[in-house]
Amino acid sequence: MAFVDMSFRTGFLPRLVIAIFAGLLILQEPQAAAQSSTINFTVSGTSTIRGWTCSVSGMVQVTPGSSEPAPGFATGVHTATLTVPVKTFECPNDEMTAHLLEAMKADQFAEIIFQLEGYEVSGQQVEATGALTITGVTNPVSFPISLTSSGDTVEIQGDLRLDMTTFGVEPPLVMLGLLQVRPQIRIEFNGFASP
Repeated sequence: MAFVDMSFRTGFLPRLVIAIFAGLLILQEPQAAAQSSTINFTVSGTSTIRGWTCSVSGMVQVTPGSSEPAPGFATGVHTATLTVPVKTFECPNDEMTAHLLEAMKADQFAEIIFQLEGYEVSGQQVEATGALTITGVTNPVSFPISLTSSGDTVEIQGDLRLDMTTFGVEPPLVMLGLLQVRPQIRIEFNGFASP
């Protein structure tokens, strides 16, 4: 019986696998670091008696990436996530804020989250599409955003209209039903992001 030296083969295969993985890691395009910025929101609607407006600030985290260039984002946007802490809403008075937080189930659902899934560029605007989660209910949304380069930042402005009941939010009913908030709301936002 002949003896065959397998040491070359057994040592070669692990080294080959390591070399291939190392090569793939080197060839991968490095992902730019995500930049966080504050975005300000006003949420407005109407009721059977009067209109109302509340405000809140949220954080948007944008990761530039290899996609379609957008105004202010020369390499496009790889990911964008917006997070709004529900308990930081401010309304004209404490009672109104309390009604809003109760309707938003703030103790159970601490954040509103938008996750960008795609966008189409048209001049200085993009039509953003993504998933919006409010009170644990996620729905697809699409809305225009205006992007304006301003030095090292990009000004972001936009608005969208929603029916709050599609996200599981029951419009407040107060004063023994004399004041009923209508389900349609308008969300306007603006802020600056660093590309």
